[in-house]
Amino acid sequence: MTKEKYRVGIVKYTDHASLNRIEAGTKNILAALAEKHGTVIDYEGLVFDGQADVKRMKEIAIKLVEEKVDLVISIATPPTVAMKDILEAAHINMVFRAVSDPIRAGVIDSFEHPGEYITGTSDSLDGAELAEVMLAVMPTVKTVGLLYSRNEFSSMKPIEEAKAFLESLDIEWVEATPASKAEVRAAAEELIVKEVEAVLTPTDNTVMSAELEISPVFTAAGIPQFTGSHAFTINGAFMGLGSFYKDGDLECQGLVEKVLIDGIKPNDIPVIRNPHTFAAINNQVCEALKFDRESLEARITGLGKRTLFLDSQAEFDPDSNL
Repeated sequence: MTKEKYRVGIVKYTDHASLNRIEAGTKNILAALAEKHGTVIDYEGLVFDGQADVKRMKEIAIKLVEEKVDLVISIATPPTVAMKDILEAAHINMVFRAVSDPIRAGVIDSFEHPGEYITGTSDSLDGAELAEVMLAVMPTVKTVGLLYSRNEFSSMKPIEEAKAFLESLDIEWVEATPASKAEVRAAAEELIVKEVEAVLTPTDNTVMSAELEISPVFTAAGIPQFTGSHAFTINGAFMGLGSFYKDGDLECQGLVEKVLIDGIKPNDIPVIRNPHTFAAINNQVCEALKFDRESLEARITGLGKRTLFLDSQAEFDPDSNL
């Protein structure tokens, strides 16, 4: 039976374009579910920015337990990892979004049966696929920079896959691994000094949080940055492999409906994986680096992906279908 009122906590890892868009979409799906079922889903005062601070995220989890929320929606890997055990001990269900490698992060048992109190959606990135797109665009590249944070669970597997792919083709790679947002600019400059021809970055929140700062640096140096999310693209990266946030919103809506409204146990709800179906290219960077749009589109289409051209901006448009 549907309750008259539910209380839901929303916790994102940090403030950047991608996670902010997911937060906005999460609020929209809660409103849609409330209207559909004639109930109230209240998140007033229960929306938090973890500020990339694990201690803060654990404190937020404790507060949500004290608030006796019915459900917590976590956005990205770090808050999901930080809060899982605290919420589980209090028997509070969690639905996560944008967790790239939930098994390696230790938040689920399997994709089919994730856990007693947890399920969600995964934006898992294939690092070899990202490197393959780069090579289609730059077939003569010899040295590639890998920019990612070793503190990000989500980056480890795609970086391993990218390294293996590059090594199989005798393409040299060098890496720079900032531990925090404050270190990202120096890491980017380190790769430029090492004379890389292109940069690969997975769906790394640490790098993404500083993307507005580093993207002009790469472009000025004539180095295209290939990334694991189109959110990087609107923040000035040359290209990002994307999955439509609107699709992720609908998938999350279905999971929340099952857990919150229908009372289905999360362990009986498989984790949904979001495919990266298109390559988003930044219009301004494309022009600055003198790439031909038609040629880019033809090469990327040859890999079976759509091509979208996006403009630089700090955030997604409020009514964006992306």
